[in-house]
Amino acid sequence: MILENENGLLLMRHEQLGERDWRSDPCYKIIFSPYASSKYQTPQGDIQIHQNEFFIFNPVDHHRQLQAATEKFLIEVQPAALHAAAEQMGIKKIEPEFSFMSFRHPQIQQWMSFVRDFLSLHETSSPSINQLFLDNSLTQLAMMMLQYGPGSHQTEFPTFKSKGSIDVVIDALKQSYREDWTLDQMAAVARMNKYQLAHLFKEEMGLSPYSWLQMYRLFRSQYPLLYTQRPILSIALHHGFKSVASYNHLFKKVYRKTPSEFRRIHGMKN
Repeated sequence: MILENENGLLLMRHEQLGERDWRSDPCYKIIFSPYASSKYQTPQGDIQIHQNEFFIFNPVDHHRQLQAATEKFLIEVQPAALHAAAEQMGIKKIEPEFSFMSFRHPQIQQWMSFVRDFLSLHETSSPSINQLFLDNSLTQLAMMMLQYGPGSHQTEFPTFKSKGSIDVVIDALKQSYREDWTLDQMAAVARMNKYQLAHLFKEEMGLSPYSWLQMYRLFRSQYPLLYTQRPILSIALHHGFKSVASYNHLFKKVYRKTPSEFRRIHGMKN
């Protein structure tokens, strides 16, 4: 099934799930993996999108599908639709660059499940009903991408409510993210052993506790990086990184560019 209008496109199908040709689309493309992992190739490296995760390609990102499991489900959102949503939400950065990472968020997962179920039940509905549904869905998705999609417009790493013990740890990490946390210290906050914490945290959040903390530090650093002239070394150390090298390394992994390049492209002078 393919539905499209001037604001975007929705595609759901169960065939042609193997390798495809290279693409470079002038839109944001959010790809879901509702059943199992899917895999995409980019010039910067392969992307594995695990079950219940999503990945957002930025406009003109070169990519090609290597493997989709059981179902291919994606939505394209035109930049103008995302800009309109950003303006209505009061977000300064109306041309966000989403990070080079697959992510999970229960709100987007619930939205995805609802849309898939609706389409399955109303596949033979009249074109006008499907177009109305697509219009509303694209508006909702644009807002959720800005709220929950990790990118250059964020001042914090997107989070969500989880099981009680994990929420306690996350609250503690947020309050003291500049501190040099160990897994033992995190486990003490959760009142469980470190192996239990590591397993439960990864299961709930999709990241290890330390990886989550590093991502939180990076996203907290984005505002001063983009909207002040503070030295990058100062920003890195102030936000809990042990060195500017570790900060640069993570930034390169998340955005495929250094903090200096990120600042030059997205900073306040632009």
